[in-house]
Amino acid sequence: VLRTKKARSGNGATILILSAISEMWCMICILIVLKLQELIKSEVEINMVGETMKRTGAAFLTFLLLSTAGYAALRPTPEYLKSAVVYQLVLRTFTREGTFKAATEMLGHVRSVGVDVVYLAPFVEMDRDMDKAGWSPRQIKSGFNSPKNPYRISDYDKIDPEYGDYADFRAFTDKAHELGMKVFMDLVYVHCGPNNVIKDKCKDAFQKNPDGSIKMTRWRFPYINFESKDVRKYLIDSMLRWMSLGCDGFRCDTGDQVPLDFWEESARVCRSVNPELVMINEGTSLECLKSAFDARYDWRWGWIRGFLAPASVKDPLPLPRIMDKVREYDASTPPNAFSFLFLDNHDIAADSESNRMDMLLPVEAGNAAFVLTFLRRGIPLLFNGNEIADNSLSTFFAPVEDERRARKTVNWARALQPAGQKRMNLLRNLAKLRHEMPVFSVGTQEWLKDGETCGCIAFLRRMDGKSVLVAANLTGAETSFRLKENAGIKGRALLSENGTLDEDGTCRFGPWGYFVFEVLR
Repeated sequence: VLRTKKARSGNGATILILSAISEMWCMICILIVLKLQELIKSEVEINMVGETMKRTGAAFLTFLLLSTAGYAALRPTPEYLKSAVVYQLVLRTFTREGTFKAATEMLGHVRSVGVDVVYLAPFVEMDRDMDKAGWSPRQIKSGFNSPKNPYRISDYDKIDPEYGDYADFRAFTDKAHELGMKVFMDLVYVHCGPNNVIKDKCKDAFQKNPDGSIKMTRWRFPYINFESKDVRKYLIDSMLRWMSLGCDGFRCDTGDQVPLDFWEESARVCRSVNPELVMINEGTSLECLKSAFDARYDWRWGWIRGFLAPASVKDPLPLPRIMDKVREYDASTPPNAFSFLFLDNHDIAADSESNRMDMLLPVEAGNAAFVLTFLRRGIPLLFNGNEIADNSLSTFFAPVEDERRARKTVNWARALQPAGQKRMNLLRNLAKLRHEMPVFSVGTQEWLKDGETCGCIAFLRRMDGKSVLVAANLTGAETSFRLKENAGIKGRALLSENGTLDEDGTCRFGPWGYFVFEVLR
C-alpha cells in the first residue's frame, strides 16, 4: 500500500522510508512468529518463558500473524504434501480402454511404487465444435482430426462420456483413498471451449476485445471473464462439487493467467470446507504462493532433461547454466512453499513423441535424474508410466474411439522387462527415503557446484544434526570430481549404483552413476 501511495504522491522520500520501516517490521514479526512456534511445541520451553507469555502468547501470535499476512501462506502446508510423491495420470493414455474403470484397476500398482497423490489430467466434458479455427495448433498438428481436446472444455461439471460417469469417478476416488492416496484434478479456468455452458449460465462469461469480439488465448480458446461475479461463483461452486465427490486438491492450469484475487477467493471458500485442500499453480508467481497456493511449477528443473537428451529439445543448455537458473529459482521460493518437480509431463510427452527420454536413453540415465528429483527440496512428479520407463509414443489428443490411439498408450509390457523392473525398484526405494527420512522433505538444502562442469549434480540435505549427500552423474561417461569444502567426509551408503565417495571428498562415477550417503563424520 505504501509503495502505491509513493507512486501517487509527491512526497516519495517520506513514503519510501515508511515503506522500508513497514517491511522491516514484517520481517521481524516473521522471525518472532517462527520462534514462538518452536516454543509452543515444547512444554518445557513454554515453562521457561514464564506464565505471562503463556497468557499473552496466543494473542500476540495472532497479532503477529495478522501483521505479516502478506508474507505468509494462508495456512501451513498439509503435512502429507511435504513428503509426497505425485503421479500424473492421463486417462486416454494410461490404459487401452482409456476409462475411469480401467484406471481404477491399476491404482494398486500406482500405490505400490510409493505414490501418495494421483493427479488427474482434465476429464470433464470436451467441446465438440468442428470449426478448426477454434482448435489449438497442437491439436491440429496431432493429426487425429478430433475436436475433443481435454483442455477445451464445454462443461466443468460433467464427466466426458469418453471416460465414464460420476459413479465411475466416485469409485476411482474411493479406491484411491482406500489405498491411502489423495486425488487432485486439473482445473482449466483461464479459457474454455466456444460452446461452454458458462456462456448460457453467466452474463458476459467471455472477455471481449475493444471491437466487441471474443478475446482468444494463444490456444485459440475464449478467455473466461473473471470480472463477472456470476462466473466466479459458478467456477467455485464447480470446485466444491468435485470436492464432494472425493477431490482433495487442484492443479491449476496456467494459474498465473487467472486473476490472483479469484484464486484467493476460491482457496478461502474451498478450505472452509476442507482445510487440507491443496492447490498447485502451473505457474511461477510468488504472489500466488503468499496467499493461495502450496506449490508452483519449477520449469527450470525440467531443463535437465534437455541436458540428458539434447535431441529432445531445440536449444539444450550446458549444465552449469541450467543449475544457476535452478538455484536462482530455488532461492526465490518461500520456506513454507514448495516447487513441483518433473522430468516428464503431458505437454512434454505430446510435444516430444519419438524424442521422449526413455526412448532415447538407457533406463540408467533417467534413474540418475530421478534420484536427484526425488531427494532435492520440492515435490516430485511421476508421469503416466515413468515408473516402468515407458517408451511409448504419447499424446493426450488421441480420442478413445480412434484405433490409432492404442499406439499412444503406456507400454505396460515394460513392467515385466529389466528396464521397467529396475526403474520401479529404484523409485520404491526413493519414495521410502522421502517417507521415512524427514531430511528429504523438510530439511535445508545446499547445492554443491564442484561437479557441474563434468556433468554431475550434487547437494547436501541437513536437518537436526543429520546430513545426507546426494550426487549423480548425468552423462554416459566415467567421471570424477572433488568436493573442495568437504574433504575428509565419511558416509554410510543409503543408495548407490556406479558411484563411490572417497574419504578426501572425491566422488567417482561410472556412466549415469549416483549415490546417496548419510554423512558420518
